[in-house]
Amino acid sequence: MANKTQLISVEIGEEINNLLSSSPVSFSKECISDVDMCWYKVKKSFGDEDLPSVEVNKSLRLDQVASVSTAVDGEVGTTVENLDLSVRSLPDGSKHDEYRAFLYDLIKNIKKAGWVHYYAPSDPRISGSQIGKINSADEVMGDNVLSHPWLDPNYNLDHERWLKVGKFYNWHFYKDGNHLTLQAWRRDSDDAPDERGTYLVSLSFTTEREYWSAAFTEADDKKRWKELLPAKMKEYAAIRKSREDKAEKAGIEIDSSYQDPTIKALK
Repeated sequence: MANKTQLISVEIGEEINNLLSSSPVSFSKECISDVDMCWYKVKKSFGDEDLPSVEVNKSLRLDQVASVSTAVDGEVGTTVENLDLSVRSLPDGSKHDEYRAFLYDLIKNIKKAGWVHYYAPSDPRISGSQIGKINSADEVMGDNVLSHPWLDPNYNLDHERWLKVGKFYNWHFYKDGNHLTLQAWRRDSDDAPDERGTYLVSLSFTTEREYWSAAFTEADDKKRWKELLPAKMKEYAAIRKSREDKAEKAGIEIDSSYQDPTIKALK
């Protein structure tokens, strides 16, 4: 009889000891006392037959998960502020269109679990409906953006544009104060680069605190992120307005129905 798939249940923001005690799979632990950081990991080979499933916040289930990792900063607390998952997708050398279908099915499940499209705060709010007006896979009107219209999770790219994206695909989501980035790294086949390749698929979850403190580079500023964030948000808003004005002048529509989610820590 085949072994029943083990299910690791994770709540973003829960105590790390709760995760460790409830997980049917053991996590390794590595700490650096000088910086009060500990890393907890489940690491398996993509070829293993007994890869576990991971359920995030009791709503999003990912199957065939090869690695699970979280880093806990003792200066912040003892909760799960970040979670990185690597999932097994398709056999190496599969067709690009097969990987494309796999990733859009994964996006469908992410959205079904309640995660919604998120625009980075300085990016113009340009949806995938406008991809025919944008020629570059990473820029909009000469500006590099994180939330590129070609990778709006509410729209599917055609085969030609899919190949033009390059090595990294990033889709951004938001739900209940937490952030999620779905990423695929592509390596084309040597024999048929336009037809086949190998993709590494990962999902990165962060809490509100983890996401916004990363906007600051200095350690002291990261600790003061709540205090510094209002001014940073004004900077982002000015950049977004400039980019949107430029896009509108070029005939690109702005998704004005999109409003940035509330930052709970600033309420």
